[in-house]
Amino acid sequence: MMFSLYVTLGVFMLLAIRNPSASRSLIAFTGWSSLAHAALMGTQAMRNMVGRGELIGVAVLVVIGVTLIALAPAKPSVFTRLTP
Repeated sequence: MMFSLYVTLGVFMLLAIRNPSASRSLIAFTGWSSLAHAALMGTQAMRNMVGRGELIGVAVLVVIGVTLIALAPAKPSVFTRLTP
């Protein structure tokens, strides 16, 4: 199930490459959801609810999340939107 969600999200992220500023919320959502997923998986792995091998996936999701948030386009300021 998660695979189908990530494939769909990946397709929309590829479409967002065309205009990253217009897709800022999608990029931010992808970054923050990756961090949330990593936190949940990490907690489950530490409590032995899933295998410790899942910690590799946690690290990958953290890298993806931090990278997307760091590289997300900045919010346009009010002055930028008001000037022609």
